[in-house]
Amino acid sequence: MIRMLTEENRKWWILTAMTTSVSMIFVDITVLPVVLPTLQRDMQISDLGLQWIINAYTLVLAVFVLIGGKLGDILGLRKTFSIGALCFATTSAMCGMSTTEWWLIFSRALQGCGAALLLPATQAILISNFPPHQRGKALGLFVSIGSIFLALGPLIGGSLTTYLSWRYVFWINLPIAAIGLLLTYYAVPYIRGTKHALDIRGFVILAAGIASSVVALMQAQIWGWLSPLTLGLLLIGALSLITLFRRKHKPHASIIDFELIKKKSFIASASSIFANQWIIMVTVFWVIYFQNILGFSASKAGIYSFFANIPILVAAPLGGYLVDKLGPRIPVMIGFGLILFSLSWLVAYQRHENIVLLMPTLFTFGFGVCMIFTPCFVAMMNDVPSEKRGVASGITAALRQFSSSFGLAIFGTIYSTLYFGHLNRLLKENQSTQSLSSAQFEGLLSKSPEAVRILDQLPSPDAHYVLQSAKAAFLDAFAWMNMTAAAVAFASILIAWRLLKNTPIHKER
Repeated sequence: MIRMLTEENRKWWILTAMTTSVSMIFVDITVLPVVLPTLQRDMQISDLGLQWIINAYTLVLAVFVLIGGKLGDILGLRKTFSIGALCFATTSAMCGMSTTEWWLIFSRALQGCGAALLLPATQAILISNFPPHQRGKALGLFVSIGSIFLALGPLIGGSLTTYLSWRYVFWINLPIAAIGLLLTYYAVPYIRGTKHALDIRGFVILAAGIASSVVALMQAQIWGWLSPLTLGLLLIGALSLITLFRRKHKPHASIIDFELIKKKSFIASASSIFANQWIIMVTVFWVIYFQNILGFSASKAGIYSFFANIPILVAAPLGGYLVDKLGPRIPVMIGFGLILFSLSWLVAYQRHENIVLLMPTLFTFGFGVCMIFTPCFVAMMNDVPSEKRGVASGITAALRQFSSSFGLAIFGTIYSTLYFGHLNRLLKENQSTQSLSSAQFEGLLSKSPEAVRILDQLPSPDAHYVLQSAKAAFLDAFAWMNMTAAAVAFASILIAWRLLKNTPIHKER
């Protein structure tokens, strides 16, 4: 390999190294939801625990990705990338060896730390090693290849879970990381880090604000919305953001650039990105619906989830073309319009339990979400000074991860409140099941052993009634989650029409 490496082709080896390693992160985004019902069944994980398995990763990534970029400048990009890849691979192994719910959640949180170092370093390494006239091509290839892995995630996860074990979903990252590290060591030149001020206090304040807000939203379904813990954490979150804003004029308060984020164009694009990522998190429950209601295996659910991701390959480039020709407003409104149609169709036909009827939902949703990110990101970067584009990119990455955590917390709260409330009402309505509670049947549709054991002890008519009640409760909660996402999409259409520009990018300054 050393003989094949020359100064002329070094940059392409670097692109290969970055793409290979970051494919772990792209796969990880879409691979895990397919595995959740199997995880719940094998490890007897609670419904809230399933949500934390995903949210622990996105929450930590949201908190640390801003500081990850700063560490790349301080430690050097190659070193930061290598540390991130090693951390991600090691914690992936820990996830695969998990034997308890909390071990897996903790390992996922550590995995988020590795991703927070990897993500900012990859783009910075590419920008640093490609000449200006080839950077667009390099980043285009990088995103396109990453999108392929993003689309393949559900297919890979479903197949590994069905034919081997859910643990291989995490262990597959080890050989990928090894290849990426080897290529990075030989291809990426070593550049010593530079001294930069690190706003530790600002980072701690931001971390406290994000973490306390998300934990409060997640745990409210257990603690209650008016409990002292929930209200206290929400208050900490609000006070943290106020404190951070009041430090905006301090010389080293650089964890967030407030001068940047107060721009109208930045706010417009950021709000669309936030809403889009929030809506995407409802698809976590789609895969659970495929398995728990339609009765699909993990591999079959992965195949249909793969169909939803196929439009990524077409929609992302199309969104980029349209923003150049028309400006961001039209493609973003089209994207949210397609999402609104997709969610409305799903709510209308979910009770038919027929996957053929639901195919329009899958294709239009995947197409819609990809029509939003590219135009918003291009419009945002176009209005940001060149010396602040790295900071803007970091803020965007943090925003996406925070909105993922926020969205999952909201949808999870809707699900738990409505599912357990509806199931309790149905159990009380039937005289022979009045003594039962919904908590006894948590995970029943995923065939959790404890819930199945309790069900098997009931007389056959009562067992059938409980099972049908659980399905009805799930479908009720599922419909409300999707209607909430549809409402966000509708509001986003109005915001995009009101705030986003309608000027072609190539005609702007």
